[in-house]
Amino acid sequence: MQHTVPKRRNPHDMAQEALASGWYSVDTVPWKGEGAFLVLTLSGLIRLAKNRRTYRKVRQADGYGPMRQTVNAVETGNYLGAIAWRWPDPPADTDDV
Repeated sequence: MQHTVPKRRNPHDMAQEALASGWYSVDTVPWKGEGAFLVLTLSGLIRLAKNRRTYRKVRQADGYGPMRQTVNAVETGNYLGAIAWRWPDPPADTDDV
């Protein structure tokens, strides 16, 4: 049986799709102290992150990827290359009656 070659991940397309579906551009990432938020990374992962800066240092789009900014993962503290961000969904209200 012949297998099909999977479609290669394209960060430019991922960023366009994210912005079209309600995510925000990285030039509006919250500053240090404004809380944690979800980011879409260059590798296609969605991670919880914080900004450790009081200013925005955005890298403009080039042949390697779309406009991006470095943020820190909440769980590990590792640097992430964010291409889009949004606030996390509020937890579901569960009432145990």
